[in-house]
Amino acid sequence: MFLMTPDPNLGRQRQIFQMWIRPVEADNGMFALRAALYEYDKLVRDGISKEAFETTREFLTKFSNVLTQTQSARLGYALDSRYYDIPDYNAHVKSELAKLTLPDVNAAIRRHLKSDRMRIVLVTKNGAALRDSIVKNTPSPITYNSPKPPAIMEEDKLIQSYRIDAKAENVVVVPVAQVFQ
Repeated sequence: MFLMTPDPNLGRQRQIFQMWIRPVEADNGMFALRAALYEYDKLVRDGISKEAFETTREFLTKFSNVLTQTQSARLGYALDSRYYDIPDYNAHVKSELAKLTLPDVNAAIRRHLKSDRMRIVLVTKNGAALRDSIVKNTPSPITYNSPKPPAIMEEDKLIQSYRIDAKAENVVVVPVAQVFQ
């Protein structure tokens, strides 16, 4: 939650795919949710582009060095490497990324990411109103403080009414006092 990098020494039995939306004004919360779902569905449907794949792979190859820049992190990832029975973490990540192909990634996206198996958590000050908007699929136009290019405004028209398939019984508001019980 407070880290920009994964913690070493947490043996994972399952992988996780997460999307985080930066905090937005409550009035824009529904639009932000729709925009995230719109982009996620587009990724599942179309896969990742060649340009995005190459850029991401290059970033991750370099970023593996950032993960192990302290002695403590190097030790943690060395222990993880033993746990997962892989060679040195940096060498392994760079080797595997070099072998990775765009078709591999898009096949994994199609195999593992499903729009109908998502769990979504929202934090807002008026949960009941947001819940009603989600269940009723109330359109959620966004207003900007400054002009945006026409292409963005056209896509926003699609997003503001993007359908959220959620059953009323599955959209639950949990009062903040109960969140950590």
